[in-house]
Amino acid sequence: MQTATHRETPGNERTEAAMTPEGQASRDDLINWVETVTGAKVTRAKLISGGNRCQSWSLEIERAGAPAIDKVYLRYQPPRLASAEPYTVLREAEVYRALTGSAVPAAGLIAVNPDLPAILTENVPGRADFRRVAAAAEREAIARQFVEALATLHKLPLQGRALPGLSPGASVADCVGEELRIWRAMYEETRAGDPLIDLALDWLDKHVPEVAGPPAFVHGDAGPGNFLFEQGRLTGLIDWELAHAGDPMEDLAWFSMRVVMEPVPDFAERLREYGRLMGAAPDRGRILYHRVFVSARVVIIRHRNVTGQPGNSLVSRALNRRLLVDALAAANGVELPVLEAIEAPPTPRTELYDGVLIDLRDEIAATSGEPRVVSAAKLSAKVIKYLRDFDRYGAVVDARELAALEAALGRRPESVAAGRFAIVAALHAGRLTFAEALAFFAGSVEREAVFAAAPSGGLAHRTFPPIEDAGASCV
Repeated sequence: MQTATHRETPGNERTEAAMTPEGQASRDDLINWVETVTGAKVTRAKLISGGNRCQSWSLEIERAGAPAIDKVYLRYQPPRLASAEPYTVLREAEVYRALTGSAVPAAGLIAVNPDLPAILTENVPGRADFRRVAAAAEREAIARQFVEALATLHKLPLQGRALPGLSPGASVADCVGEELRIWRAMYEETRAGDPLIDLALDWLDKHVPEVAGPPAFVHGDAGPGNFLFEQGRLTGLIDWELAHAGDPMEDLAWFSMRVVMEPVPDFAERLREYGRLMGAAPDRGRILYHRVFVSARVVIIRHRNVTGQPGNSLVSRALNRRLLVDALAAANGVELPVLEAIEAPPTPRTELYDGVLIDLRDEIAATSGEPRVVSAAKLSAKVIKYLRDFDRYGAVVDARELAALEAALGRRPESVAAGRFAIVAALHAGRLTFAEALAFFAGSVEREAVFAAAPSGGLAHRTFPPIEDAGASCV
């Protein structure tokens, strides 16, 4: 097997950066608009995050005669080519409008500029780095308040609220089907197939849960990192761009996904708290279904490769492909095989890689007082670690991958890429069971994860929190 071109790696993916047209609004354009709609003077503008997808600005504004300076939050979307992805700042504005007047802790919408396009909202105080909260009692209190906010959202009646994508009379299953249509279109738009994504989307299409009752207001990316807090108190839910009408169990699945990165105290108890607030225990079967869907979404995002530093992308790809396999196994009651550890001696180039890593750590990161330089050095170190271990373990992984394909298919494929697609074809033709196909992909993602193990650190071995003790039963 050849190298990266036969593994569905970021090198095969188009990047949105390469497709972005001209016409980006300037800083002055944005500030002039804010001053016009607020009647105030922008005294400070801090770019929080920026890129080809969206820029986020924290602004301080001063009104004539007002005793204090106000803060507002600006989201601007630079121009991008038309695509299957519907998630824009203007869609996000529709979500904020749908939240208007509710008890859900979220920023209020101030103004929308469809021409820039940009939206201006109230500023929600607080920080989002939940993983840095040291005190266990504070972490538990914040997590409990997050669950309360989620329950408040899910109880919100949708009548009279123009939530994006919600059709009159739509069932929960209809809403889930619409989400599947969107994400399949976003995947197929890349024109770069990925057999694991094919496997997941086909399974999701065939197992959409039937849910009694109307759709709920779903955040679409709920959990640590997407809520703000200060002094042990949750101050607001943020990042509403993926919100939609659907199954509230999806948000619990997102919650379980996000706690892989930022654990919360006693996840099972948080689910029981949610059940008490809603008056019904969470449905474990539906959570397991949506864990597959949320994992597939994240893998599709990485497959599209629209954003992200290469070092973080390599770690994210390895982690989330493994989580997708874990989610499929849990949803189907499949016990995955334990593989033999991969061993290989250092190559003649290993010392060269290690020398570069030492320089990045000791000569650049440790001696620079510039945060951007330190960050760049750390991200570059992740890429170097990946390349070092690809150089060391690549031939062994290639050989084991081909052997696994030959064992599953009964023949040796012409390439690993062709063999992976043949696994899905054999499943569709009835020559392999779902458990057999999944066992192959479990081994495949674990074999490839060896390249990202060093840059991943502790994430290399994390998985979803158990939900068996949540007090819910399978459907």
